[in-house]
Order: sequence, then C-alpha cells, then structure tokens
Amino acid sequence: MKKNWWKWLGIVLVAYSLVGGLMLPLKMGITGFRVQNQSAQIVSNTSTAVEIDIYNYGPSIKIDQVVLKKDSFYIEGSDLKWNAEGTISCNFKPVFGANGQQKRGLYDLFVYANSTWMAYPNAVSIEKSETDTQTIAPVLVKLIQGKQEKDFMKNFPNRTQLYESVRNLVFHVPMWFTMIFILLLSAIAGIKYLYLNKGNLNDDFWSESLIKVAILAGLVGCATGAIWAKATWLTYWPRDPKLNGVAIGMLMYFAYLILRANIKDEHQKARISAVYNLFIFPIFISLIYFMPKLAEGSHHPGAGGSATFKDYDLDNTLRAIFYPAILGWILIFLWMARLKYRYKKLEYKALEEQQ
Repeated sequence: MKKNWWKWLGIVLVAYSLVGGLMLPLKMGITGFRVQNQSAQIVSNTSTAVEIDIYNYGPSIKIDQVVLKKDSFYIEGSDLKWNAEGTISCNFKPVFGANGQQKRGLYDLFVYANSTWMAYPNAVSIEKSETDTQTIAPVLVKLIQGKQEKDFMKNFPNRTQLYESVRNLVFHVPMWFTMIFILLLSAIAGIKYLYLNKGNLNDDFWSESLIKVAILAGLVGCATGAIWAKATWLTYWPRDPKLNGVAIGMLMYFAYLILRANIKDEHQKARISAVYNLFIFPIFISLIYFMPKLAEGSHHPGAGGSATFKDYDLDNTLRAIFYPAILGWILIFLWMARLKYRYKKLEYKALEEQQ
C-alpha cells in the first residue's frame, strides 16, 4: 500500500476534480455590454447610457459599483439600476485632462455585485471629444470598500460564449499539461539511453511507453477541445494556429511509432527513436506554445493577443479544482505508462527466451 500511495493520490485527485468540475455552482458573469445611442463608443464629456447583461444572477442582486478600466485609469458609472430582465443600466461621463490622449481606446468593464467582481474584457471604445478642455485632470474613482486594482478578483464564467462550458477547463487543459510533462519525461529517457546508460534498453522501453500514453492524453485533449470548440466557436476544428500546431505535433509523434515499427534490431530502433524524439520535442513545444503567441487572430486564450483565463476568469475557487486535476491526471497517465513499460519488458524477455 505504501509503495502505491501515488496511484491512490491520482485516483483521489481525479475523482475530486470530476465531482468539483461538474457540481461546483457557477457564479455571476457579464455576457453583454451595449451603448444605448447605438454607437460602439463612449465619448468624453458626454453622459452616455449603457446596458449590461448579467448571467446566472439568481433570485436577488445588489449592484454596488460599475467601473470602466484601462491600465490604472478608472471611470465610474452613475445612476445604477437593476432591471428585472437581467440587465444593469447606468451612465458614464468620462472626462479627460491634458494627458487625455493616452486614455483613449478599449476599456474593460468591471461590475461589483453581491460582494464579488465580474469582468468583461474590451467592453467599449472611448474617444476624446472636441469639447474637452486641456485643464481638467482625470478623476480616479474610489473603489468600493477600499479595494485596490489588485482586488479585481475574477469569478468564472465571466466570459461571453462560455457559460456552463467553462467547466471543461478542468478536463481539457489538464490533458495538455499531462501530455507535455510525459513527453518531457520521454525525452529525458532518450537522453539517458544515448548518453548516461548508453544502450540500456530499459530506457528505450520507458521512453516508448511514455510517448504512447502521451499520445492518448493528446487524443483525449483533442476530443474535449473539439466539444468545447463546437459549444463556443460553433465548429469542431476552427482555423486556429494552436490547433494546427497540435495537429502537426501529433502527426510527428505518430511518425515516431511508424518509425519504430519498421526497424527490427532493438538497439538500432532505440538509438534512432531517441534521436528522433529529442529532435521533435522542442519543435512540438514551439508549435503549441511559442508560435500561437506570435500568430494573429487565435481563438485560444493567451494566444494571438487573446486574454488568458487568469486575466479574467481563474479565481481561487476554480484553482482549487484546476491544479489538483493537473496533478491527478499526470499521476494516472504515469501509472498507465508504468503498466505499459512492465508489459514491454516482459514481452522482450519472452522474445529473448524464444531465441
């Protein structure tokens, strides 16, 4: 029992994340922002009426503060009113001073209601009007209950289009963390075969077993991602640089399996496989992590200029499920890799005895 503690830990963490991910009640979120004058902009020195759509607000709601924010500049809404159909109406009248030109552009919207902050990124564009004076300094609002900028704690879903599908965050994303970690272990095993143990086939068996299990994690990640994409982007596989990078990377690891299947000598197979593994691992990381960040127009959070979950959605409640899910799935897939490795050793031993 003591030797298998990590297996039981994996089972417990995965069970915990499954129950928490499916049963945790979702908090309120902002799903829409409309300027009442039918414009996509709010003009400074002019009072503008807006409406904010709220999701999952429950039987009662208390609106305390509505704020537009850009960097460290805040504009507070006035005349707050809760409408029974699920919207907040209020007015904004931004005033820019001598440095007003620096405050133009897209503003994020924050609402403080029922003792929690909600966020809506890039809600509206604010432009400077011709009637602005150059002597009035911008007014920084006093945040409710003395909260500072760091206290804009974000609760999920708080992202339009996600709604209940945000639960997939604790299933889909851990698959990719698991795959990358296991592929890293496989590359380390390849280094051990080539340079440290120099020809120990156990390192090759371990590396192969890890890659096969990592591919399984990648396939599960693709499947859960496709379901999520259909719910939010209305297609199972949109044109996205991260998805395309994943597809190319998976094909490279499928080629690894084909390469091994066509080499008979075990030591030659191990050497070539280890070199190929060390060659494609950094390419795979570049395809799924670095290239999407450099691309434009990616759907994925954190890629192509898109905001990450930690910017607007990942609060402490979700972290308490998300991080245990990553560790749990890593332990479960390592358990699977260990079983595959033991089977591979027995298979090789039986083959040697036959010869």
